[in-house]
Amino acid sequence: MSTPSNYNYNAFSGGQPAAAPAAPERPAAVERGFWLLIASAVLSLIAGILSIVDLMSDEGRSELARVSGLTAAEADTAVTIGIVTGVVIGVLSVAVSVLFAVFARKGHNWARIVITVFAGLSLLSLFQVNGSLEGILSLVSILLIIAAAVMLFTAPATAYFNQMKQYRQAKSLGYAG
Repeated sequence: MSTPSNYNYNAFSGGQPAAAPAAPERPAAVERGFWLLIASAVLSLIAGILSIVDLMSDEGRSELARVSGLTAAEADTAVTIGIVTGVVIGVLSVAVSVLFAVFARKGHNWARIVITVFAGLSLLSLFQVNGSLEGILSLVSILLIIAAAVMLFTAPATAYFNQMKQYRQAKSLGYAG
């Protein structure tokens, strides 16, 4: 028995390629989760700035010297090191948070998982929150991350992440435009 030489691989679709799937519409839960993450990043940035301002004040330096037993010069050096470290970590933290928020908004499931891990780890920070303005801002920021993670796992959001995975796969195979 021989195989026909003009075998049509699209025989069941009438010889036409499969229709290109449309990009799924982003549900409100994903959009809200994105904006909660952005708000959390902004609050974290504000809390970091307030902490730096507090540390740079004369009261902050003298309190550090008193509590740690450092001389005034050593306290100044420690404050400078703390400020530089805080700025670098703060900027990187905000940049990474925004990056993951953007990828979650685009429907990448891995970003939603990382955000959920960050939300879980941020729960450990709840024990360090104090009654200062910086502490309250940090608390609100943590609660926003947790709320965003919950939003990203609602049924409409999960469907969107699944549809985006299928859409990206179809696009990589040349079926989506």
